[in-house]
Amino acid sequence: MNGLNLQSNHVIEYVIFIIVILASTSISTNEKMIGSDNELEIDSIQGSVILSTRAAMDALGLDENTRTGAIATVNLTVNSIESEGCNSCNKTPVGIQIIGDVEIQNIRNQMGGLGRVEGILSITYLKEYIDSNFVSKEWITIEWNASGGDELDTFTHIMIHHVPPKWELNDRYKAAFITIDKNKESRTGPWLLAQNLIDNSLNVQGCLPNSLSCEKALNPDINLTSTKKEIEEPIILPHYNNLIRLTNLEATNTTPEKNEKLRELFKINNESDAHSIICDETEEEILALKTWEIEVVNNNIIAPMSLWLDILDLPSSTFIQTNGFWTELDYEEFGCASISDKGKNIKLSILKK
Repeated sequence: MNGLNLQSNHVIEYVIFIIVILASTSISTNEKMIGSDNELEIDSIQGSVILSTRAAMDALGLDENTRTGAIATVNLTVNSIESEGCNSCNKTPVGIQIIGDVEIQNIRNQMGGLGRVEGILSITYLKEYIDSNFVSKEWITIEWNASGGDELDTFTHIMIHHVPPKWELNDRYKAAFITIDKNKESRTGPWLLAQNLIDNSLNVQGCLPNSLSCEKALNPDINLTSTKKEIEEPIILPHYNNLIRLTNLEATNTTPEKNEKLRELFKINNESDAHSIICDETEEEILALKTWEIEVVNNNIIAPMSLWLDILDLPSSTFIQTNGFWTELDYEEFGCASISDKGKNIKLSILKK
């Protein structure tokens, strides 16, 4: 990266968010994958995303000295996968891997300095089906390897444990869209349009929330095209089993910071000593550890960008908040966070390096 001293992982996290939404092709159980000669799956994704809003830039950790308008260009391939060796699974997890080149250009500060970031992005998204349409666990692993040195590399691993198992419903958000000639356009909220192209390709255009420069099809923030291929045998990948449950924990005077943005998604109250967390095994000293009670209001459901998922006929990854505890832990090199219920059963865990 040249010209600016930026933390590239903040920009990459936003691009990853959009890409996962586009590329999370329908994940089937093994039985569904067999004998589906006429079905197709996503093969590749190309296009660009313009980071056009101040709110989006602020959310990425890019301060007021950084202008909006950075452009991310992506060239990715998508493969069906299965993971082997899962220590906590009853069934083989299935899903997708997305991997390829990402280049972010036109990163400018108020003085006119220009920066760019490029590297290789790898995303895996897995689900454990205990039965057809019932999901027990989900995993998302994101790796960013930037050119120019490993100081810009990032790694994020997320696990969601659904108790009871989540029932995947089709067409939950169908009323949010108008369908014309097999194309879908959003009724409300940010403008979204999915158009079917020749050879089973799909072009998706859209505006970021509160974008002033986006003029729908004339000047969209997002313009990505996915191509499809006949369903292939899934690639076998090793399951990420590095997380362990930590015990004998005591709160520190210092408040953890590495997952502070995620903490803001929840309504937390009093501090608690009900620490329950899983994290990478390490010999590093704990720098910060705290637990707070979570207050649930109206059974809050976290389902980011559900409109994008539905316009692409893709499964969403939702998490229903429950009464319990939010625990955060910081080491020097990485941080972890978990949500647990009153019985200290972990429902959500996040590892961020």
